[in-house]
Amino acid sequence: MRFGTGPEGKSQQQSMFKALRRLHGQNLESRGLHDMTEAFQQFVTRARFFSIGKLRRTWSHSAAEFIKYRRLLPMLLADGEDFDAGETDDFDASIAFQAASRDNRKIVVSNISPRVTQSQLTSFFSNYGKITNCILPKEEKNSSVFGTLPKHRKNCGSATITFKTVDAADRARNATSEELKFYDQVMVVAGYVSKKRGGKGLVLADDFGGGSSREDTPLSRASSTQSLASGSINSEVFPIESLPLRILERVVSFLPISETIRMERVSKKYMEVSIKSWQTINRIVLARETLFNKSRPMRTSHLKQILARSGINLKSLDISGIHQLFDDKALKVIANCCPNLVELDISGIHANCEELEELGESLSKLEQLSYRGMETTGDKAFYFLFKSEISKKLKFIDLRNSKRLHGRAFRLFGSQLESLYLDGCSKVDNLALEDLCTNSAGLKELRINEVYRISDENLSMIARRMEDLSIFTLCGDSYKSLTKAGLIHISHMRNITELALDYNILVNDELLIAISAGLQKLQSLSLANAGDDSSITSEGLSAIKNLSELSQLDVSSLAALNSEVVKKLAELKKLELIQMRNCTYLADEGFSALIGLGSLKHVDLSGAILISNDSIQRFIKGFPSGPKLSPITLVVGGTAADASKLTVRGSRVVVDFSDYSAILQTSMQTSQSSSNQKGGFRITSASDNEASSDDEFEALTAQRSFYIDAVCGEDDSPITDDGKLAEWAEKEARSLGLLK
Repeated sequence: MRFGTGPEGKSQQQSMFKALRRLHGQNLESRGLHDMTEAFQQFVTRARFFSIGKLRRTWSHSAAEFIKYRRLLPMLLADGEDFDAGETDDFDASIAFQAASRDNRKIVVSNISPRVTQSQLTSFFSNYGKITNCILPKEEKNSSVFGTLPKHRKNCGSATITFKTVDAADRARNATSEELKFYDQVMVVAGYVSKKRGGKGLVLADDFGGGSSREDTPLSRASSTQSLASGSINSEVFPIESLPLRILERVVSFLPISETIRMERVSKKYMEVSIKSWQTINRIVLARETLFNKSRPMRTSHLKQILARSGINLKSLDISGIHQLFDDKALKVIANCCPNLVELDISGIHANCEELEELGESLSKLEQLSYRGMETTGDKAFYFLFKSEISKKLKFIDLRNSKRLHGRAFRLFGSQLESLYLDGCSKVDNLALEDLCTNSAGLKELRINEVYRISDENLSMIARRMEDLSIFTLCGDSYKSLTKAGLIHISHMRNITELALDYNILVNDELLIAISAGLQKLQSLSLANAGDDSSITSEGLSAIKNLSELSQLDVSSLAALNSEVVKKLAELKKLELIQMRNCTYLADEGFSALIGLGSLKHVDLSGAILISNDSIQRFIKGFPSGPKLSPITLVVGGTAADASKLTVRGSRVVVDFSDYSAILQTSMQTSQSSSNQKGGFRITSASDNEASSDDEFEALTAQRSFYIDAVCGEDDSPITDDGKLAEWAEKEARSLGLLK
């Protein structure tokens, strides 16, 4: 765009500069330019000699965008006049100051427990000052199993937190180890170091070591490569060549696999160091190798190169969850290169019977084998996998979600087997379970969720034969050959410490009373969505108080759970975790009874609409902070809590306002994928359901819907008084028959 030389062109040019100056004034009011005033005025003055069209982006977006065009100044000012480079150095000094100030307000937190969510971490560090941003990345792997094992992604163990002030960040960095203890794990706080260091093509004065001043180190406006090459860097580079070979080998062993292989091309010395570094590696998880993705999948040749270097020393190999295009020789490579494997996960690797048989015959030391999610693999392939002597030595087998598995290979299992996962293996029949009881009576952990062909006789045989069984799960709602009378056999498993019966429609009061009387070693019990409103009453739930060793309890979505029942459950002095999601009959009086439990670590009240600020604030004050006291997480999403009226100062309670109540409504509707974690309860995070569809909003209960419509409708103003809110909620609950 060019202007004419006549009066009309001059008028257009003047109006253009007026717009520039007006935008400049607006940015000054919003602190958009800070100390760039003089340089900007110089820019506007000099620019009149050139085409304004080239500078259109500068004023159309923001005057601060001029930072991107500072390299054009020598060209724009080449009109025969002397140009002082110091006129634009103020830009760079301002950027350096702002970047340093921003970095000083950030901290990096590591060694974070996998149970911690982003909202919990934000609430924890808000004690040191106001937080403007918290980034807690998640792992890639997902799992989805029933109410207590919802779709879950663990955090990566490291987070970046930005405070509003530098003083708050300093207080967090200077916190003691006791103050940073969260979920029995001491977090580590360190200062934030920016990776950009001034941005592309700009070398800031602060980037140079030795305290060099700005006058001694001029700013470069050349390309980023030239800046690094031509700058006078005073800081000394660490002489890595001086490290002893043993230390250098240890350092290289922590590098990614691809980087370790690339080091072999540097020199003969580094090639020897790289090869020897594999001797210290005894475990490889290929899913952590970011080099392979959808656009560049891993192939058999890549696997062979890795295992040719490390295979002889490997004790554990996990090749599940990667993007791969393996051919028929992949399992043969593992069999030939890794003779000393003790743990192996080949989930997702399809192979024929001959290859699986060769793999089993070659790995004579194998004790743990995972082959999950093989929905199209037939029963014959599993038989050939366990045909060799490998089946007699295995202690752990994971075959979850193998839809075509009938279980003929179970007769090959030996007495050494301790853990067997069969979740989702719906075609495993009663004959296979009989073979399992006969040959593997020493089982300590058996997970048979959704193994719908199990019968009363199978359950009786498991109770009689597997005397060492300590973990047992029987979740699902379609057991056609199992009756309520047959389910009573569970109460005869005297050594059970963990039991899960989520969504099992056969659970009733008789079973709960029998379990409470017979399973005195029980430490974890999950009954989410079990039974129905008539089969499970307050009498059956109240009997759970007799389980004196119980530390984890999930009674989510049970209509019989009311305040009176919770008062009795409060007698469980060792209770650490209790989940009461969607318990719409639970009121403030019952929740307050939990204040006396000194061992509590996690309470989930998602969707309990009768819980108000009164009881929540009493709970917070009931657990004051102190040295050597672990924090308590309280989840109050979906309740009548008002965050603006709650205070946690001086308390060790961490309030989480996430709502996990919809997870229980949709977990049985989602596809069941394999879980990569062992154990019972999983603490759900706010981002666990990111991949779910919008239909989850329909899963909210009718009680939640009428509550939100009545309190926050467009015509009526929301109730702000806690007393009136509790009174209204109780009145509505009585009118709907929720309370008597």
